[in-house]
This record gives sequence, C-alpha cells and structure tokens, in this order.
Amino acid sequence: MAAPRTSHFTAVIHILRYVKGTIFYGLHYPYNSSLELHAYSYADWGGNPSTRCPTTGFCFFLGDSLISWRSKKQSPASKSTAESEYRALADTTQELIWLRCLLEDMSVTHSPATSIYCDSKSAIDIAHNDVFHERTKHIEIDCHFTRQQVAKGTV
Repeated sequence: MAAPRTSHFTAVIHILRYVKGTIFYGLHYPYNSSLELHAYSYADWGGNPSTRCPTTGFCFFLGDSLISWRSKKQSPASKSTAESEYRALADTTQELIWLRCLLEDMSVTHSPATSIYCDSKSAIDIAHNDVFHERTKHIEIDCHFTRQQVAKGTV
C-alpha cells in the first residue's frame, strides 16, 4: 500500500477477474444433512524441500458439508513425523473447541465427543497415553492441549 507497483496492480486485476468469473460458484449445504461434527487432521513432515518445515492441514464437516479448513506451515521444524502430526492434532483441537462454542451459541446440539480422524498411529497414541513422556519430551507443553481434551471427553 505504501509503494504500489505495476506488478501489484496486475495481481489485483487478476484477482478481480477471478472473482467475477466465479461469482455463481459456492458451497452448498443440504437441509437434510445431519448436524454431526467431525474433523480430519494431517501433517506433511518435512515436505518443503527448502525449509523442511512441516505443513499442517485440517478440515471440518458438519454432516456432509465442509464448514472449515486450513493449511499452513508449522513454525518450528519438527524432529519427527509423530511430533508434526501431534502438532497438527493440537491445531485441529483448538479449531474444534472454537467451532463447538460457535455451534453451541447457534443452539446446535452435538455429541459430547467429536471424532478427529488422523492417519498417524503414534500421534493418536500420544494423545491417549501420557506415559510416553520420555519419548515425547521434545514436544512443547502447549501441544498436550489435545491430551487434555481427550481426557475431558471433548475429543
């Protein structure tokens, strides 16, 4: 904004043409879909060849309808695939808590525990078992947020 260049103007024109061409596209939410919330969590460990930082991704479905998704690079490089998957579970759990509060404010009833699907057996084991502390002490304390939510019965 402080020093716009021709390349910036070209990018804005490109975005506006895209929006104009897709104005009738959208997400469709059927009225007869169930209101069961479930999530999918994924991490690509070391997938970026230049930084070796993992990428976290998750998506949430309310019944058959996609309602929330995100993909972003994790800030610190993980030491293991289990750590990156567990961090992805922690991010997914934080979004889950927010979505559950939002749905509650809209008077949508949901089950006591929400399913989060993850393809990492080790991350699932860490979330369920706090005895693994010797093998997981390199994982930051804030990532154990997922374990606390499993213990509460939220996840």
